Amino acid sequence: MDKHNNKTNQSIYSNEKSGHKILMIIGALFFLISSPTLFVIPGEVRQGNYGVFAALIIPLIGIALMRFSWKMRQKFLFFGLTPLTPCPSIGQVGGQIGGRINIEKPWEKRKINVTLSCIHSYSTGSGDDRRSHSDILWQEHDKPIDRANGNTSTIEFAFDIPADCSTNGTHNGRGDIIWQVVVKGIISGKEFNRSWTLPVEKGTGLSSIVIPLAQKEAAHAAKIKQAETSIEQQIKTEKTATGLDILSDQGRNKSMSGGLIVFGSIFTSVGFFLFYQLIKSGDVPWIMPPVFSSIGLIIIGFGLFLLGRKLECKIIGDQVHTRRSLFGRQLYTRQGQLTSPDQIYLKSTMSSTSNGIKTEYMALYARVNVNDANGSTQQDIKLIEGIEGKAAGEAMKRKLIGFLQEDVIDDLNQELGV
Repeated sequence: MDKHNNKTNQSIYSNEKSGHKILMIIGALFFLISSPTLFVIPGEVRQGNYGVFAALIIPLIGIALMRFSWKMRQKFLFFGLTPLTPCPSIGQVGGQIGGRINIEKPWEKRKINVTLSCIHSYSTGSGDDRRSHSDILWQEHDKPIDRANGNTSTIEFAFDIPADCSTNGTHNGRGDIIWQVVVKGIISGKEFNRSWTLPVEKGTGLSSIVIPLAQKEAAHAAKIKQAETSIEQQIKTEKTATGLDILSDQGRNKSMSGGLIVFGSIFTSVGFFLFYQLIKSGDVPWIMPPVFSSIGLIIIGFGLFLLGRKLECKIIGDQVHTRRSLFGRQLYTRQGQLTSPDQIYLKSTMSSTSNGIKTEYMALYARVNVNDANGSTQQDIKLIEGIEGKAAGEAMKRKLIGFLQEDVIDDLNQELGV
């Protein structure tokens, strides 16, 4: 048993504990600072100055923030403080990180998901240019133990942590390493979404919370099934008389491409505005307009490429053929010899983070032999692209390798006359 389990575990309250208070203070400041304008408005209206109503925007924003804060408080109190007791008391990177969460609602059948993330939090720039960043270095999802505890209910979780993950004690770069657990689900008919920051250190200690083997196997099987269903929806595959056709169709990953186009448009608009200011007054440094415009146009171009790209792959015998097109226009083709499943590998090409969940976009490549004027050389050919989620990418890899192995067995049976 880990030595930390012998210590008195202190409860950790969720990061959302004081969020509504901060919002209430900001809203109150907005309202109080702008409230004197409310006494000026009647006199201005009598004089026909109706533009004074624009001054209502700031107090209305304050009222809206306070109202939203009150709703946040009601939602927070609905579930209670939800203290988390870590187990072990200090999470072990190289061992396990676990904990128990008490919820002041009776147990009922419900779907709860737990996400544990290792986050690198750091800042760049200084003064007005100071920016905060959060990069997810490692993340895992699981189904917790969800059980009754008298008139309340308890959620328990335990994750196996790779030894090569970082902690503040082993991190040498700028910023901090934060380990955060997020629990989401529907409890008593309302959305539950809370997060806790956990203390961690290097170690091999284990949690006293033991996830039943049957639950682990069921969760693993559910993840595989979900990944296989996802890849069926994302990538079109069809067995033919000559082999296998795979289509990474145009118009997928719209959230990623759309976000890039919007982000690039903002940069480009700022660049054009700076060009206008430079021509009009000359007060803008000449380097800024082309820099902003160029960055924006590059981002827009990449977003349009993601939106309009299509990759077709055909496997015929021991030959693989791919064709790249953009908005229906063919750009190039590739061909090579594919004889072994060992030539297939999975690679992460992009990633995005939304609501604390990291999504990786995967691509499958083949290291193939290509005959050219210089003889036979090895090249990496992209076979499938834009797979949303690492698990879906691994499912597609298994599917493709399974086809290649079947093909090898069929060829062997033909040679043996079976």
